[in-house]
Parts: sequence; structure tokens; C-alpha cells
Amino acid sequence: MAYSKKSRAAAGAAAAAALLLAGVASEGGAFAAGVSAQADPIQLSAEFTDHIAARAAGGTVIPVTVSGGTVGASASAFRLLQIGAKIGGVSAPVAWVDETHLKVTAPATTRATTVTMQLFRKGAAGPESSSVVAYTPGVMTVSPAKVSSVGGATVTVTGTGFLGVEPADPGAVTFGDAAATSVTVLSATKLTAVTPPGADGTAAVRVRTGGGVSDVTKGSQVTYRAALGIDTTAGPTVKAGGGPLLLTITGGTVGATAKEFSAERITVTADRKSLSAAWVDQSHVKVTMPAVTTETSRIVVTHDGIAGEPGEVAIAPVVLSLSARSDTVAGGAKVTVRIAGPDAATATGFSFGDNAAECTRQSSGTTIAFTCVAPAAAQAGPVAVGFITGSGKASHYTAAAIFSYTDN
Repeated sequence: MAYSKKSRAAAGAAAAAALLLAGVASEGGAFAAGVSAQADPIQLSAEFTDHIAARAAGGTVIPVTVSGGTVGASASAFRLLQIGAKIGGVSAPVAWVDETHLKVTAPATTRATTVTMQLFRKGAAGPESSSVVAYTPGVMTVSPAKVSSVGGATVTVTGTGFLGVEPADPGAVTFGDAAATSVTVLSATKLTAVTPPGADGTAAVRVRTGGGVSDVTKGSQVTYRAALGIDTTAGPTVKAGGGPLLLTITGGTVGATAKEFSAERITVTADRKSLSAAWVDQSHVKVTMPAVTTETSRIVVTHDGIAGEPGEVAIAPVVLSLSARSDTVAGGAKVTVRIAGPDAATATGFSFGDNAAECTRQSSGTTIAFTCVAPAAAQAGPVAVGFITGSGKASHYTAAAIFSYTDN
């Protein structure tokens, strides 16, 4: 059969094209040339630093050396070879460096642990790597961010890779150098931990899995605050009518100076009512108590939002005022005595010094008043007016209770 020059040229071009495609297929793209993936005998192996750390959130770039074949002499040849990678069975982005080197970006994982890498060329899987990628968990937030130094608070930790946490591991979650007393994994991104005791100050919260330990970030810290209380061994007492009370602080200090005291954010409440508190020294605070009608008052010292153990102070019944401040030794003056304290409304046993007085209640409620007749006195001079509450407590001495007898 005769061919024209034009036909022979076309046939030659077709043959050249076929040869070119065959060459490209052998060098770069079996899929492009119509060759099945299974036909490629080359299996690539990934070599990289063993136990290389990767964030559970993903994004860590891992340098990989390829053995068993090449990944293309150029970026275009690399694309035709359809090189792929999986880390821990999850597809991972791959970038060409040269014919025997890649950059593989670790994908995110829910389980921070050690996993292998596997490369693919034209769909053909290579062996799993002998080295492992060590996924480390990440901690993003800890709530609450302030906890008591006595421990026992349950905090919620958010982050990544928490399904790799073993709650039974004594070091699964640590606060500074101390292990959490209990850990509960709620999801891949959330767990709860019970705080151990700690020193006043900042402590890093770290989570450990088989892949490693989380890094310390600004969000992965808690501030321990000393749980401050008050010393009640001496039986502190406050007047029922209110007034200043010196508190001895336990469990820590309130600062060496008034400036440090302000920075420590110390507040005091009595029966849930806020008190005015002033620095005295590093272990004493002076507060101003309100009037109290109960037997005791519950005092709570709060240190930067962390409440300490409450302490109780006794409430002393007292005389608040006298309508008359003096009389002759013969007595007989009518004196209105205002009193305060628990069960003060049923008070009895009024006395002017050592002399009993006849008194009648005139009012009750917030202001309790009795009208008394001043008894005769054996000699001139000052005496204290006192009484006994309905519960049997004797009133305490106050300057307001002083009554003076004169000779005439």
C-alpha cells in the first residue's frame, strides 16, 4: 500500500508520541499512561528521625528520606508519580524536595500516640516505616484558671489528642511537678482532672500520652492561691454592736507590705457580708464588723477569688449607751440602757458595779433598751453597767457602759 509523504510524516509523529508517553510512564506516571497502579513494582520506604514529635492538632512538617526508588527528578515528574503518604493510617499532605526527599505534613489526630508512616507511588503501598511519629497532646485552656492550694478542685482541660491519655497513668496530667489525683477523659478535646495540693503561684498543666508530653503555653497554666483562714485557738470575740476586729491569718501571708496586700486581692466576709479590711502585717488583718445578734459570726477570707476555710468568732453582748452617765451614791436616777447581743431582748441581772438594778424592757428589734433605776452605791467612783443575756452570757466591758457615782 502506497503512503504519501504526508501520511508517512503523520505515522512517524504518532510513533514518536507513543515512545514519549511510554518514557513518561516509566519515569513518572503509570496512571497517565493507562498503566494500573498494581503494575508498579517499586515500593517506597520512608526514613525519618525516630520518635519525631508531632502536634496532635496537626501541621508538623516531617523531613523524609525516601529509599527503594525515587519520587521524581522534578516537581512535574513527582506529580505524575502520584506520591502519597499516610501517618497512622490517615492521609498526609506531601511536598517534593528532590528525587529522594519529601516533606510530609502530619495530619491532626484524636489519639496522641506513636504511629508509623507509609508511602505510596502510583497507588502501590510501601512498607510501614521502622521509625515512628510521636504525636504529643496539646493543652489550650484550663478552667478555672485559679485553684486552692489545698487541692481537690476539679478543672476542665481542653486541647487535642486526649483519646491517647491513659487515666490510670499516675502522670497523665500534672500540675507543676505534682500529679492530678484523678483524671477523666471526656473526648478527644476535653478531660477533667482533680488538682493536687500546690504552692501559692503559677503551675504548668501538662498532659502525657504514649506519644509524649504537651508543651507549656500561656493557656496551659493555673494559678494556685493559698487558702487563707483565721486562727480561732484564742477564741476571738467581737462586740455585738460591731467595731474593729484583728484577725490572725493562717495558711499563708497577706503580703509583707500594704502594697503587696493590695496585689494579693484579699477580701473578708462575715456571714456573707463584705467587710472593710486593712493590712496590719503579713499575718494580721483588721476588719470592721457590723452589728451581730447571733451567738457567733462566720468569717471567710478570700484570696484572689479562692475562699479559705471559714472560722467562727464569738459575739459578745455589750452595753451600747446609757442615757445618763452619773448619779449620787444615793441612786434613784432613771437610766435608759441600750444593749446588743444574742438573746439580749430577754436580758436579766442588770447591775451597776456590784449593785443589782431594777430594769424594765422598753423596746426590742434592732434597738433593745431597758429602763433601769440606778441602785445606791457604797462609795463614789466609776462602775460598769452589766447584764446577763437570756442564754446566760454575761455582757463584756465597754467604755459605753461606764457609769459614775458622786458624793453629792
